[in-house]
Amino acid sequence: MPSAQFNPDMLRLARDAREVTQGDLATLSGVTQALVSKIENGIGNPSDEVAEKIAGALKFPPAFFMQEERAIGFPAFHFRKRVKLAKGTSGRINAVINIRRQHISKLLRSYELTPEKPIPQYDLDHLGLTPEKVAERLRGYWLLPRGPVENLVGLIERAGGIVILAKFGTDLLDAVSFRSEGMPPLFFMNRDMPGDRFRFTLAHELGHIVMHTVPGDDQKMEREADRFAAAFLMPASDIRPYLQTVKINALGRVKAYWKVSIKALIKRSFDLKLVTDNYYKVLNIQYNKTFDHGEPFEIPIEQPSTMGSIIKHHLEHLHYSIEDLAKLLCLYEEDVRLAYISAPKLRLVKG
Repeated sequence: MPSAQFNPDMLRLARDAREVTQGDLATLSGVTQALVSKIENGIGNPSDEVAEKIAGALKFPPAFFMQEERAIGFPAFHFRKRVKLAKGTSGRINAVINIRRQHISKLLRSYELTPEKPIPQYDLDHLGLTPEKVAERLRGYWLLPRGPVENLVGLIERAGGIVILAKFGTDLLDAVSFRSEGMPPLFFMNRDMPGDRFRFTLAHELGHIVMHTVPGDDQKMEREADRFAAAFLMPASDIRPYLQTVKINALGRVKAYWKVSIKALIKRSFDLKLVTDNYYKVLNIQYNKTFDHGEPFEIPIEQPSTMGSIIKHHLEHLHYSIEDLAKLLCLYEEDVRLAYISAPKLRLVKG
């Protein structure tokens, strides 16, 4: 154990990542809860023996707790969710995303991202823009052709964003995205959702990253991000010809071409005033009856490549071993393999 300062932030992250309470940790480590509480609140530096016991109980190397990193919080609007998450689940996801953010920061010290055209930021109020106009501007800035966005993940990665497929362990959270000082925009995406919803969710998160630099009313920002996503994936002038006759049995082919859900196509037709209020209600009733077990024409989830390229650069060009990566990331070698080598998708697990 190096003679360094024990970091309370890393203890809290480790506990949340493993979903272990202070009482649980006391039982697992043989250290009193009173002492755990004092350590976590920065009251004194634990002895090497106590630090070793805590590290062993939480299944992190002792060096993990000696890092000088600080945890960051994520405002509510950065979460793409449908209902409120349980505290333990939310804490675990927050913790592991914090840890992965730290990993990416360390890995980027020796890897240079070269965005073709970085993801811009637009202030809606200052510029007097609507989410639809921002989507139009962004498509123009990235020189996108008319029609569907073929590969949204690839588009964001070429612009310098990093997309990480994650197993959140819940279907109540779709994504978390954020900008962090000195870091590229990060998009953590729940891989356990249909590909069409994945694309709309990622476009929604892109809207947050582009438009919402300063937190405001959560519901307002959610609506703006939805409007941006719809306009970005389905520009009004391009999608109109495909929605002239909106019928449930005909929207599957439209879905396959535009790579958005039938549900999103119905909503887009309503927003563009291509259907009446009454017919929109009829369509939703038909949708619920027809697709109660899921939509047809499955859209594959787009696979990110940037994290793989970063790891490959360290292994093949910088000649890092798995042991070297483990030391850099303050993980055990097995965890490095699980997170970044053996499995192509980030795992968010208890341990």
